[in-house]
Amino acid sequence: MVNTLDIFWLAYKGLVSRKAISILAIVSVMIGVASVTVLVAFTQGVSQSILSVVESLGSNTILVLPRGSAGLTQATVATIASLPGVEAVYPVVSGFGEINVEGQSLGVSIIGIDNLSALLGQVLLQSGSVYPPVTSPEAVIGSEVANPVPGVFFSPGDIITVQISRGNSIALEIVGVLSPSGANPLSNSQTSIFLPLGEAMAILNRTSYSEIIVEAQSVNDVNNVVNLIGEIYGNQFSVTSVQQLINTVSTITSGFSFLLISVASISLFVGAVGIMAIMLSRVYQRIREIGIMKTVGLTTRDILLVFLAESGIIGLIGGIVGILVGLVGTSFIDLLSAITSQSASSSSVSTNTGGFRGGGGFGIGGASASSASFFTFKPIISIEAILIALAVAVAVSLIAGIYPAWKAAKLTAIDAIRRD
Repeated sequence: MVNTLDIFWLAYKGLVSRKAISILAIVSVMIGVASVTVLVAFTQGVSQSILSVVESLGSNTILVLPRGSAGLTQATVATIASLPGVEAVYPVVSGFGEINVEGQSLGVSIIGIDNLSALLGQVLLQSGSVYPPVTSPEAVIGSEVANPVPGVFFSPGDIITVQISRGNSIALEIVGVLSPSGANPLSNSQTSIFLPLGEAMAILNRTSYSEIIVEAQSVNDVNNVVNLIGEIYGNQFSVTSVQQLINTVSTITSGFSFLLISVASISLFVGAVGIMAIMLSRVYQRIREIGIMKTVGLTTRDILLVFLAESGIIGLIGGIVGILVGLVGTSFIDLLSAITSQSASSSSVSTNTGGFRGGGGFGIGGASASSASFFTFKPIISIEAILIALAVAVAVSLIAGIYPAWKAAKLTAIDAIRRD
């Protein structure tokens, strides 16, 4: 009876005796595992980054947007504010304007809201302060608005002139400048000018709101408030809670992750086919050796285990090397992406109007394309993902080695010596 240590020793000697073939098999597994490791790290990083952005609005936040010709008025705000479970209601108005800097006309979003934290989550100021919730020509501007072209900087206390779409212009006193930040699901703060609600309504000549942000008293009240608004207004308004957004984002990112991992897994399948072909060729090359092993007392079970052990060792080594390559590749791509993002963000302020213009829309999904350059994420490499990748590599290799091992094990000593 051959013990387990002898089985692995014979498998190791078999692999070492034909190093070139063994290395090719290991490389085929390594490529598949490295691909899966990199894709899992980046998809998890993207998913977590998107969820953190949405969650920054608060799990008790509800967004109300108009549909069709229905408008959000002060009466709507008063009705929603009177509902049980509602803590606060913040109407929002938005529009577009332009600022002229050194002969360049640059597009900006004009957003009116009395409580910036309700819209942006955490308000991070580079300088200055937030305006008071009173009607006054005071503004908090995004980081790109503060530095629209190289060498031009707006700071608190400066006056900025904004051209409104209908041809009028308005002078605003800057009281605060926002720090550069990541993407926001409700607005592109980088290229926006934020004003008190009353001031924005007057400047934009609006009598209705673009959307309403509702804060429930607790997470448990969210569904009840959403249902009450739906019962009162029917399909006039689109009512979405942040929790619903989180669930939707989770579903989308999970499906996207599954798709990418499935594509990457094809390389593992190709590696398995390669292992099977290599192991089969090794069986035919070692027929005489198999006959000798059976002659000296190794049983059919022992031969089967030796060849399965060879496949397992290939999968284990290929998996470990693939994980290491995947970790190095992930770090390298992350570093390259960070350098590229910094270069893109620094050059975006020196491009033409099309490169600067933000606020292609307002509301859910309304952040402009330019905000994509500020969407940052870090790849996430979890211990669970590494262990699963290693287990899958070994399992795939063992499955691929079953048929070659069976072919080797069923040979009799006489048949092996005669065929050789």
